[in-house]
Amino acid sequence: MLIVLAGSLILPLLLVGGVFLIIGLNTGSGPGAYTVVFAKAGDECGAQGQYLDASTGEPLQCIGPGGFRTASLEFPGFSRAQNDEVRRWLTTLAEDGDLSVFDHRSVQAKIDGIAAGLPPGTRVEPESGGTKIWIGAALTVVGLALGSGFAWRWRRNRRTGY
Repeated sequence: MLIVLAGSLILPLLLVGGVFLIIGLNTGSGPGAYTVVFAKAGDECGAQGQYLDASTGEPLQCIGPGGFRTASLEFPGFSRAQNDEVRRWLTTLAEDGDLSVFDHRSVQAKIDGIAAGLPPGTRVEPESGGTKIWIGAALTVVGLALGSGFAWRWRRNRRTGY
């Protein structure tokens, strides 16, 4: 009876705790609201980030989670002038007909610079997995503590014959 009770309490705690830990650790690993992803036509896109053609800098239409997406080069919290500045920078870099890896980095650096200067409350902060990590760690610790308590009790009962 003790084993069934232990399994019905501990296993779900450990499983749910592990799931929260995995989700929390992977949160924020994808592109954020101010990330430009340079890709080729036909590539899959994620739920966030602006997907641009790697050679021309033009917004891409791509299929990803949630269906069909079109990049717009409109960044949250940016003014019209700041968005236009990013577009002009891309146009200037693409004048020679091809964007290099250094151009890609330059565009991302310009966007990061503008985003860093946004007033508090207008900048979209990347999602943090901290809360999920704490919940997962707590559930896992409770599960392990209960498991060790049940194991200790089971071992004690075996020695005393109960």
